[in-house]
Amino acid sequence: MKNLVIELLLKLAKVDAKTKELVAQVDAQALMLAAMVLTLDNRGDAYLSSNIQKAICSAAAASTEIFQSDADLLLRHFLRLMTIAQFVEANDPAQTDIAG
Repeated sequence: MKNLVIELLLKLAKVDAKTKELVAQVDAQALMLAAMVLTLDNRGDAYLSSNIQKAICSAAAASTEIFQSDADLLLRHFLRLMTIAQFVEANDPAQTDIAG
């Protein structure tokens, strides 16, 4: 019985480590996307956002393997990342005129 509990705990630890690694990868990609968006001007930002949204919608429509709910989830997360990048850009102290 002890060995079974130990085995289960080891499996849980491995799953937890893999989950943490995936979370770190997603966070790193989110930061990279935000940094890329911040380097674009407003037209480039809108162009990038539009193209990614079109790609997600096209992939979902063209494939029977992609569920619409998965595409919606992906699109929602992408739009959240774009909103965060736009918020950071709008509230960047380096962009504001201190002289008033």
